[in-house]
Order: sequence, then C-alpha cells, then structure tokens
Amino acid sequence: MCIKKTYLLCPIILISLFVNSLLLAQNIVTNSDFEIGKIGELPDEWQDQKEDGAEGNVFLTDKESHNGKQSLFIENTNDEGYIHPNKSVKISPGDYIFSFWAKSDKDIEFPAQIYNEADWNILFDTSCSLKSNLWTKFEFPLSFTEEFTGSIQIGLTSQGHLWLDDVELTKKTEIKQIPQNIKIWDTMTKKRDIGLETQDKSKWRLLSDDVSNIKGDLAIENNFFIIIFCSELGDVVIYSKSGQKRAEIKPIRLKGKDIKLTKCSILGTMNDSIVVETHFSDEDIDFPVSFTISKKQIIGIKSAQGMGGISIYSPIEYGIVPNFISDDLIFDPKYYKETINIPSERLFLGLLNGRDSELFITLPLAHQDIRLVPDNDKKLFESIEIENDGQSIYLSLLEAPNIWHKEELKPSYLEDDVLINWKRPFPAKWVTQLYEDGVKTRYTFKATKPKDDGFWRAAVGWYTYPVWFEGEKAFIRPSKKVPPKGDAIIYFLERNGTPTSILTPVDIIKATLGPDTSENILDPQGRRNRSLTRPNCDIGTATCEVTNQIKKVFEAGKEVEKAEYIKGGTEDMIYFLARENERAMEYQDFAKKMLNFLSTAKINKPDQKQFIEKMEKITNELISAYEHEKNNLKDADYAKKIAEETVALTKQKSPDNLYKFIRLKEEWTGMGGAVDDLNRVLHTITRKLFQEAGYSCVDQTETVRLAEEIRRLAIECLRNPGGYEIWSNY
Repeated sequence: MCIKKTYLLCPIILISLFVNSLLLAQNIVTNSDFEIGKIGELPDEWQDQKEDGAEGNVFLTDKESHNGKQSLFIENTNDEGYIHPNKSVKISPGDYIFSFWAKSDKDIEFPAQIYNEADWNILFDTSCSLKSNLWTKFEFPLSFTEEFTGSIQIGLTSQGHLWLDDVELTKKTEIKQIPQNIKIWDTMTKKRDIGLETQDKSKWRLLSDDVSNIKGDLAIENNFFIIIFCSELGDVVIYSKSGQKRAEIKPIRLKGKDIKLTKCSILGTMNDSIVVETHFSDEDIDFPVSFTISKKQIIGIKSAQGMGGISIYSPIEYGIVPNFISDDLIFDPKYYKETINIPSERLFLGLLNGRDSELFITLPLAHQDIRLVPDNDKKLFESIEIENDGQSIYLSLLEAPNIWHKEELKPSYLEDDVLINWKRPFPAKWVTQLYEDGVKTRYTFKATKPKDDGFWRAAVGWYTYPVWFEGEKAFIRPSKKVPPKGDAIIYFLERNGTPTSILTPVDIIKATLGPDTSENILDPQGRRNRSLTRPNCDIGTATCEVTNQIKKVFEAGKEVEKAEYIKGGTEDMIYFLARENERAMEYQDFAKKMLNFLSTAKINKPDQKQFIEKMEKITNELISAYEHEKNNLKDADYAKKIAEETVALTKQKSPDNLYKFIRLKEEWTGMGGAVDDLNRVLHTITRKLFQEAGYSCVDQTETVRLAEEIRRLAIECLRNPGGYEIWSNY
C-alpha cells in the first residue's frame, strides 16, 4: 500500500470556540463527537486498549467538552506503555483531513496514529504538542490509494489526562458530475444578509470539480431558488431567483441562541440531487441536518434522531392543512396571539406575504407535532415548527405573480357579478372557501360563467354558482344562499390544464411521499360519488327525474301501453330510496361510533373535557337531524305500496289516472326530497365536525391527537358521498 503522508513538525493548530470554516467533505468516523454512550463508559462504537503495562481509564465524561455535551476522557496513571481508544473505520482511496480537538490540564505531548487493521502496519504517526487548559484543534492532510479498514488511535504514553472531542477523518469531495441545472457557488465572504447579492453573483466563485476550498459560504442554485449555508448566521436560507428571502431553516432546540454552522459537507449526488450535511452548533449542542437539493423546487430535510425538530421561518399570511375528501383548514394569524398546534396530516401549504410565493411541506410520517408561531406585530405566522426528530420532511418553493389571492367579501357584492382584482397566473384547479348553510365549503372556479340560479343544493335551494373565470379574469357572486362573509382565499392544489413546466402541490405529494401514501392522501376513489342508479335502470335515478318522465306518459294517455316502462321506473325509485336511506343510516352509525369514542376519551382524558363536549354537541346534531326528518323518510314497505299503486294505474285507462298519479308523484318526490335533504344536511354537519376538530385543537398537543382521530373517522364517513350530499370530485 502506498500512502502520501504529510509529516508536520509543527502541525496546523486552530484555536477557537467555534469552527467557522466549512469543510466540504464527508466525515467517515461514526460517533465522532462522543454524544452517543453513557457517562463513565466507553462511547458507542469505540474500544480502548492498554499496551505494554499502561494503566488508567478511558470513558465518556460531561465535565469537559469542546462541542456538544460529552467528550472522551483518557487517564494514564503511570509512565509505562500506551493507553488509547480504538476506532475502526472503512477507508477508501482519496484525499482526507484527519482532525480532532484535544485538551489537557498540563502541557503535554501525545501520539496520534492510524493503522491498517489487516497487518497493523502504521500508516500515519505524529506527535502532538498541547498547551494546558486550552481546547486545541489538530488537523492533518492525508491521502490513501487503496481501500482498507483503519484503526484510529490517540492516547497517552506518559502519566496525565487528555480529553478528546470531534475526532474526524473527512474525505475531500470532488463532484465529478454536477447534476444538470444545479450550480455550486462559493460566496467568497461570510455575511449575515446576502439577499441582495443573489442576483448579482459577480463576486461569487462558481465551483466545478473541486469544492474543497470554500472561502465564504456554500450556495446551491437551481432554476427556482438559491439555498445558502450561512456559517456566521448559523442559518440555512432559501432565496427566490429574484433575490427575495423566502425561508430560513434552524433547529427548534437552538431557537433564540447564538449559533453557527460549524461543518458543511457535500456528501455527493443522488438522483439528480446534491446532498449536503451541515451542523448547527452552539456551546452545548451540535445538531446535524442533511439537505437534499434537486433540480426541481423540492428540498429534502432530515435531522439526526433524538435531536428534535426543525423551524422554518417564513412570512406566512395563511397556513393551510389540505384535504381532498373534505375541506381544507385555513389558519389566519390575526386570530391567534400564541403559538398554535395544528393537525399533522402530512401536508402543509403556507401562503406567503406578497402573494407571489408559497411554501408546500410534505411529511412521509404522520402525527408529527406541528406548530405555527405568530408574529403579532406583522399579523403573520413567522414560522412553522415541525418535530420531525430524525424523519425526513420535504420543503418546496412555488412562485408566480399572484399565485394566491385574498378578496374581501363586501356586503355590496351580494347578488352581483363582481370582477375580482386578480388574474390567475396559469390554468389550474383554483379553489376558495365560502359559507353555505353556515359551514365553510370549498368551491372550484368554473371555466365559464354559470347560468343564473342554475345550481341546486338539497335543503338549500337554487342559486348561481358563486365563482368562475371569463378568460383569465375571475368573478365572484355571493348570494343569500352563499353570503359575502369574511375573506375569500384563492389558491390551487391540483392540475387542470396546468403547463407541465409548473409543479403543483399534488405533483409534489406524488414525488415525495411514494405511490401508496400519495394514493391514500389524494384518495381518488373516495372522491367519487356513489351510484344511486339502479343497474340497467329503465328511466333514471332520483324520484323527481323519474316521476317527471312517468308524468309525460300519463299526460299522453299511454300508461297502459308503457306499463313495463312505468313499472321499471318505480323499481328505479325504490332502488334510489333504499340507497339514500342506507346512506342516512351510515351517518347514524358514524354518529354512534363517534359518541362512543368521545365518551371513552372523556374518561381517559378529563383535561380535554371542553374540547370533547364541543365535539359531542356537533355529533349530536347528526342524530337530531335524522330524528327530525325520520317520519318523512318512510320505509321500504311504504315505498313498495306507492309503487304498487302507481303500477295499478297502468292496468286500465281512465281520465282520473293523471290526477291520481300527480298525487302519487307528490308521495314519491316527498320521500326522495326528504332523504336528499337529510343526507346533504348530514354531510354538511360531518364536514363541520371535521373542520371544528381541526380549528378547536390548537391549544394543546394532546388535543391535536384527539382531533386527528376525529377527523380520520369523519373522512371514513365522508368518502363516496351521494350526488345530493355534495358535488362530484369535491
């Protein structure tokens, strides 16, 4: 084996409280900071050895540390032999930096060595001089030409004490092929705010195959943003290509502390992405976080397990928890003075101040604690906190002029076609929420102007569909049925004629969460309306539709000739009523299941009583609505009786048949209308429960867990609604 060895009589020694330089390399020593292991014992994945009569101890201590909370203490109690820790590492060919921090309580010299474990041939051997009571960094450049398993040994050959920390063997990174549409920059200076320089990069240095000598801060650029690892600021900052600061990323545990980025390593490339690991550090904690930066708008973020979560600082005007079966939760910071807890359902959309940018976050793991932190002075959410604790999160930046809009719904808008002062930046499924029957309801902007009073809703009546486009212009028409109340927040999640060059939140869900999880979240099957139509029906579905067609037969005096047609129509209606009544009972079963769940929760979680009782009150509305309408629903036997009377009119022509059928038609439509209206009301109440669980849980994490289960059960019930409950693909 050949080794290019640099022997230094006076090795490079850096004395500092923090490591301010960015080493663009991969540290191959695991547990190099000695933070894993019990005090008084050897650190995990390390061993010790006493050679040639040496006596003493090697163990973890929290009495001293350069970085983090622990260091490795070495004590030699005599002047014989050599006592040292051993660390096995797999070493591949390449250039390395061997470095560590050391401290002693007296001036001392000690050896630092690397052996080949195959034959115990010594490959690196140097003597280190250390002044007393001063943490000192030792750093040595090395090169290896073959692959082998090495043993790192640092210890004492004479009586004394030695503390070690951050023992690293870091391989210099040479990016052989930078992914297309990604650039790596050296900003050349370390600054605390370089937002104004992201457009003018004339003073920056573009890196190609050698990224090991960074003078400033590391910056990664793609076609959508620039992410800068600001070492002095202790911050990872995402800028738009226009130079606007969109987000800052920091560990929650280091909130409010003076921190720096002590290390920054390009680990390599993967699937058209660059992987960067950086360490957020203060005097007590070293917090490693990896960033996977792709050529798209997506950034993967993963922190070390056991280190807590990530804060994403961004000026969020509205925080949205999307849902594809029921309604999105839209959190407005003006209603919250303190930090709020929100349901963790794997998705979060932040509409950013300025209305030309959004943050979209996806979480592969559900039920992670998520909090929104308000800035009361600016009436924004200043950050979102995610307790991902070792789990990945994906952050995406979406930008376009007017990518979202807020429209104040003024009283003067009532029953008027109002041209909104907003144009959609591109085709998509643009949505907003308006109040129907007192409950927030999602409306998708239609492509053309709807007919006046051409939209019918069971138990609500006819009204003009309230939102639409005419070309790129957007219109809104509040009505007495959908009143002008609050603000209409307009945004998009899904494609609808969207250019392939534009990434939508649904695209990001599919790209980051995998097919199974994406399918579960988007639930295309659950969004479809259930069929209420009899297989091979003769006339149609609903009682009003079928009886209108039968009435035409009686008006023409053709009831005898078309007796089978009429009989088939009655069977169509019996089938329809049976399915609708079954659906009404599904809601009752859901209500009973929910009340049982809440009753148990009230016993097990007495501190959640107020929240639980609010949920019970809404759930009981489902039972009350059914009881109120029950007498109008009739049963299957009654429907069969009306069917027999209808068919009997086809046995013989009579001038009274039309009059008699009109009376029977009222019976049919009364039964159909009652169950149609009921199921629409039950659907709305269940959506209300779903919404209120999300909005009312914000004070405590424990309440959020309850709310998430309530919302999950509600979604089970809301899947595959009938067409009279809500429109298709809601």
